[in-house]
Amino acid sequence: MSTGSRPAQRPRADRERNRDIIVAAARRAFVEADEKGVPVSMNGIARAAQVGVATLYRHFPTRDDLAEAVYQSKLDELTARVAERTHTQNAHTALRTWVQEFASFMLSKRGMMDTLRQGWQSGTITTSDTAARIADVIDQFLREGRDDHSIRSGVEPMDVVMGICALLSTTPPEDDHGSRAQLLLTLFVDGLSTRTT
Repeated sequence: MSTGSRPAQRPRADRERNRDIIVAAARRAFVEADEKGVPVSMNGIARAAQVGVATLYRHFPTRDDLAEAVYQSKLDELTARVAERTHTQNAHTALRTWVQEFASFMLSKRGMMDTLRQGWQSGTITTSDTAARIADVIDQFLREGRDDHSIRSGVEPMDVVMGICALLSTTPPEDDHGSRAQLLLTLFVDGLSTRTT
């Protein structure tokens, strides 16, 4: 039985490895594209990842699919970094730190901010896979906040996501630092605290 299962496992492992290689190459490509102000080339990413174009498109049928994967990998990285930095602090402090880091990340990527604005205006932001992923992260903070009594009860994760997206989307294109959005986000997150002072 065990020998019969190995051939099926290797293709799956190869597929996951190829996907990880493509996402890593795409992350570098998106950084370079942002710096140069040019669109990302799918063919260029395939070359950088040393995979065929057909392999790239099997994993990511569209540029948006690839951008989503890159975004989610960065989101996972950001969340893990915040968890390590705040593991001795209460959930509300951890949530505030995460929101600050998330906002800084979004504001540093003009293409992502443009996508956020479009998604907010069209209403698709609340139904996207990315929104669901962020809501899962927020839900973890909210549950921990209920346990340690640092975050108000009765708060829905998607409501927090919508609040964050709405405040970030107010940032004008010329404001690279988003200082007003950062201030509004701090006020918003502080409103979730159980502290009365």
